[in-house]
Formats: sequence, C-alpha cells, structure tokens
Amino acid sequence: MHSNRVLVFDVGGEYGHFRKFNTTTSPLTYSVPPRTSIIGMIGAILGIERELGVGRFKEGQTPVADLLSPEHAKIAVQVLNPVNKVSMAFNLLNTKNSFFNIDNRTQIEFEFLKNPKFRIFLTWNNTALFNDLAERISERKTNFTVCLGLSQLLATVSMVGIFQSKLLPETSAYTPVISAVKMNLLDSSNPIQITENREFRYTSDTHPIYMTSDRLVKEFAEILIESNGNPLWVKSQHIVEIESLGNILFL
Repeated sequence: MHSNRVLVFDVGGEYGHFRKFNTTTSPLTYSVPPRTSIIGMIGAILGIERELGVGRFKEGQTPVADLLSPEHAKIAVQVLNPVNKVSMAFNLLNTKNSFFNIDNRTQIEFEFLKNPKFRIFLTWNNTALFNDLAERISERKTNFTVCLGLSQLLATVSMVGIFQSKLLPETSAYTPVISAVKMNLLDSSNPIQITENREFRYTSDTHPIYMTSDRLVKEFAEILIESNGNPLWVKSQHIVEIESLGNILFL
C-alpha cells in the first residue's frame, strides 16, 4: 500500500550522462535519468552503500534496489530544462598494469546532457526512510556525493516539498501529464495527442525500470518525453494528480 504523500525534489548540474545499455564504443545518454539511476541518487543521499562485489553486501544491509523496488516505491521524473545533448572526446587511460607509467590511450567520444535539470517525484511505503530523505534534502545534508550518471558529473539537489496526491477518475479524454510517460500505462486506442508545433520534440527510449540487487534487469519499458519540458497529452487510467504541481505517471 503506497502513501498519498509524494516527496518532490529537483536535481541538476552542468553535465549528465546516463549511459544507454545498448551502446558500445561511443556511449550515448538517455534524455532523462532512468528509474534505476534515480534509485542510486536516493541511495547516495541516504548513505546506503553499494555492494562490495557483485551480489555481495555488508552484513545486515538491505540493498537500495530492494528498498526502492516497484512494490515499495513509485518514482516519476519531469524534464525542467530543455534536453540539450553535446559530444566530447575523452582519452581513456589503461591503468591495469600501472597508474603512473601509462602508454596506452584510447580516444572515445561521449554524449552528454548539457545543463540538465529534472524534478523527481517519490512515494515510498518506508515512512522512516521517506522522512529521513526529505530532511536530508531540505537541509542539504547528503551522505554521499550525488552525481548525474558519472562520478565526475556532480549534481545539485534542492527540495520542492511534500505534496498530497490522488489518482484521477477514469476518463477517455486526453489529460496533460508533466512527467515522462511509461508507454505501457497508456490506453490502447489513440493514447497520445501529438502537437504539430516546432516547440514540441517527442523522444522515446527503452529504459531499465527494475534491476535486482544482483544487477539482473527484471523490467524494461518504453519511456516517452517531450524534450522541451512541455506536458504530454495522453489517455491513461493511471494518472496521478500532485497537489498544485500537475499530473504525473509513475514509471
């Protein structure tokens, strides 16, 4: 049973890189952080340490992937700054044999988000951790440094507030949604109202939704966004209204 209290906070930075799972030598980035990346940010704020090795955790520690699994938490993400992608070339160093005597370099081009900013919505059935998270964000006291995908890409985190939410009544009409949209939550018949305007840029990607503590992805889903942050008009029976902010769909 999920609470109707929703914690809302913003994350942003100079650059972000949320690597797509299906890219190889030239890493591409998702336009918005996947649910799995957002879980990592929440874990960093709370100080929940990552695994010691694959499937190995400190004794008595519950992995963050389990704490924030879909049965325990619901997460949505909204685009605040228009999605702007840039490419940069990096020299990757081979430090396997020595960190100081490096003679092997490989130049690879990375794709980054420029000046990304997102709004995160979270409802969680763990009241103690929910309250702890809200307090830490309000007081800007994160346990670990929050990053936008890579450790070099530092993030700023700011509190918006805790709001009440409610599920909207069922309707066959198009409804504006400010968050990224999980396509399998939409109605089967004409689910999206496309706006033919140059200010609207629609983008979809296949995102990992749920990854277990042993790094096995249990669910993928097609996620749709409007890259300039405009609302999407959709038909769905799962739309949640957030008090004074707008309508969202959880991932």
